[in-house]
Amino acid sequence: MAIAYGLGFAACFVVFLGGWRMARADALEGWDVADIALLRDENRRRRRVGPLDRLMRRTAPQLGVLLGPRVVGNIRRRIDLAGRPDGMTVDTFLQLMVKYAIFFGIAALTMLLLGNLLSALLALAAAPILPFSRLAGQQRRRRTVIDDGLPDLLDVLAVTVGAGIGFRSALDRVSARFSGPLREEIAFTLHQLDVGVPRRQAFSNLRDRCDSESMSAFVSAFLQAEELGAPLADTLNGIARDSRRDAAQRARQRAARMVPRVTLLVSTMMVPPTIVIIGVGMWLGADVDLGGLLG
Repeated sequence: MAIAYGLGFAACFVVFLGGWRMARADALEGWDVADIALLRDENRRRRRVGPLDRLMRRTAPQLGVLLGPRVVGNIRRRIDLAGRPDGMTVDTFLQLMVKYAIFFGIAALTMLLLGNLLSALLALAAAPILPFSRLAGQQRRRRTVIDDGLPDLLDVLAVTVGAGIGFRSALDRVSARFSGPLREEIAFTLHQLDVGVPRRQAFSNLRDRCDSESMSAFVSAFLQAEELGAPLADTLNGIARDSRRDAAQRARQRAARMVPRVTLLVSTMMVPPTIVIIGVGMWLGADVDLGGLLG
């Protein structure tokens, strides 16, 4: 009987290990590329589109026509500067604006029926502001990541170029050690160089896509050094020092901006409970009869 219990426990343990391995394994491992594409197409066909999504897709092109080509071009520019988060395009951004307009429009109508005109106006104003503020936040975070990672990349790139490796190969090797938007932008620039785009045009596009002062200084100094024939390693070292100094200054500015926020948080969260505790302690220590005092 004990042997049967032991075998049953061992079988359960083996089944548990097999299930754990299957749960942590990649479900698409070993599949052919054509099978994966077929499965994704089938899932896309089976995916149900709700009425809100259909309304957004129908209204987004009309909204684009209403905004005009200039505003649509500005939106496309902002999306590119934000790094196209989650594959965002102009159409998906316009659909997001339609979604916000529907939600906040219903909220504004509700507030208007309740007689709160100010809240209704604020809800209507929030509909176009929130999508652009979200996109601006993603653009700001992406620019911060590029500014923080560029000095380290330039330091390693200067050492690699000083060792005698060509600039194109050195930039490819060094950027492979990094990740995030800096790696993506440099990889895209190298791809443009591979397909025959002139070096000046490719790096000018890099400067326009990043919208970073450090990247702009790097591209300008690099193109100037290439035209004048200055030593590239010395130029990269100088740009790295300037970028690191600018990054330190930006870090100090961010720290200075955080001080009032921390002070406000502490004042809001700590001061009222402290006053209540002190007041209750004084009342208990004074042994005052509030019932007799107030009648």
